[in-house]
Amino acid sequence: MSIIRNYRGALFRVLIGVLPLLGFAGMLTFTESTNALASTAISTCSSSQLTVAEYSSGAFSAAGNHGVAFLIVNISKRACSLEGYPKLQLNPSSYKGKSTKVTDNGWGEIFVTVPPRLVVIEPGATASFGLNYTDASNQGDPNAGPCMTQSATAWLPVRPHPYSVPFTTAVNINFCWANFHLGVTSIQHGPIPKQS
Repeated sequence: MSIIRNYRGALFRVLIGVLPLLGFAGMLTFTESTNALASTAISTCSSSQLTVAEYSSGAFSAAGNHGVAFLIVNISKRACSLEGYPKLQLNPSSYKGKSTKVTDNGWGEIFVTVPPRLVVIEPGATASFGLNYTDASNQGDPNAGPCMTQSATAWLPVRPHPYSVPFTTAVNINFCWANFHLGVTSIQHGPIPKQS
């Protein structure tokens, strides 16, 4: 009888020791599944939820380096998310048979390299990306006219849809002076990309 009593006492002590661990593991599982649900509940933005424009409040320049910030505004009534890089096409973008090249996290010292991450944009809120270039690489070509862009067209990593459209906004860059090479940052939170 005392053996059974000792066995019950030992079993009770083991259960008392294990229950908090089980509860903690359960809380971790609940927290992880809640976080997973929260991240999957916000869908990728569609192009109809957004608008894109050049940020026009001030210049981003330092020692021959220049940056252009682009705002992405959620004009819908629902939060959505973006992740990655925009694809940009400048217009015009070539001179004397040479065309501009826009690379992800390309050179430039105004907006810093930030690895792509999921950016949730609430209704009415903004995200951004930046375009880096220099003006000291090739000043032998014209300082206006055929080397000046008039607009930039951006394709964002939105949810694919038959009615998805790119965004076009006015922008003035001398791509000849930039030696036809510009770099675009990843999409980031807030109205201005991270600066160096």
